[in-house]
Amino acid sequence: MRSIFVSAVILATSLSIVTVSAQAQAIKPPEPIRNFTPDEVSAVTMPDLAFEQTQADIDTYDKYFFFHRENTDFDTAYNDISECDAVSSGFNYYAGGDSYMSSYYATQYGLAGAAGSVIGSAIADAIFGSAERRRARRINMRNCMGFKGYDRYGMEKERWQSFHFEEGFGRMGDEKREGHLMKQARVASGPKPSGEVLPR
Repeated sequence: MRSIFVSAVILATSLSIVTVSAQAQAIKPPEPIRNFTPDEVSAVTMPDLAFEQTQADIDTYDKYFFFHRENTDFDTAYNDISECDAVSSGFNYYAGGDSYMSSYYATQYGLAGAAGSVIGSAIADAIFGSAERRRARRINMRNCMGFKGYDRYGMEKERWQSFHFEEGFGRMGDEKREGHLMKQARVASGPKPSGEVLPR
C-alpha cells in the first residue's frame, strides 16, 4: 500500500514539473534592443510641442500628455516606450484572448466551448467598454514610464493626436503604431520641454 502511495506522489510531482516546464517554455525572452542609424533618427519628424495653455487643456492633462527624460538617447527612449506600450496595450487580449484558455475550452467542450470563450470576451468588452480600455492604457503607460524615470508633460488634444493614439475595441496596425512610437521617442529624448512637470 505504501509503495502505491509513493508511486502516486512521484507521478504527481513529475506531472507538476512537466506542467511548470511547459509553461516556462511559453515565456518569450525580451525583444533585443533596437538600434537606429543617425539617418533613421533624423528622418523622424519632431512634433511641434508649443501651444498656449488654457484651463481646458489643464483639465485634460490626465488624458493628453507626453514623456521626456534628460540625457536619454533615441534608441533607449524608443525601446522604453515600446516596452511600456506592449505592457499597457494588452496585446494578448487584442490578439484574441489567452491562447491557453482558448485551448482549454476547445479540449474540454469542443469547438462550441472555444466559441463560448470568444463570446465571453465580447461580453467583457461590452461591459467594460472602449473608454475603460483607453483609461487603463493611460494609467499603465504613466506607471511604466514613471518607473523608468521619465517626466510627464501636458499637451493640448490636437497636438497630442498628431503623434499619439488611443485604442478601444481594436488594435492599431503595426506600421502606423511604430511611426507614432518613433515620434514619441524623438520627443522623449529631445530637448527638455518648457512646460510644468506633472505628477507621475
